[in-house]
Amino acid sequence: RALGPGAEPLLRALSAARPPAELGALLCNLSQAPEGRRALLDRRGAAARRLLGLLRGPGSAELRRGAAGALRNCCFEHGKAGEKG
Repeated sequence: RALGPGAEPLLRALSAARPPAELGALLCNLSQAPEGRRALLDRRGAAARRLLGLLRGPGSAELRRGAAGALRNCCFEHGKAGEKG
């Protein structure tokens, strides 16, 4: 909710069979904010697992770079996944 209405469509697009190449850069930028990292690491969703799958998938290099950047940024989340504050 703290990310506004734009985050939910991005996370939905991540679960698509063929996510658009531009999604990687958007998710990488989203993961720079603590709220974005928590959204990607939320235990109820499978966003982090999907990002991992994109690293070896047949998608574009742009999508793979963005997924790698988002996962790297998620490493800076100090709290437990899905925990607020």
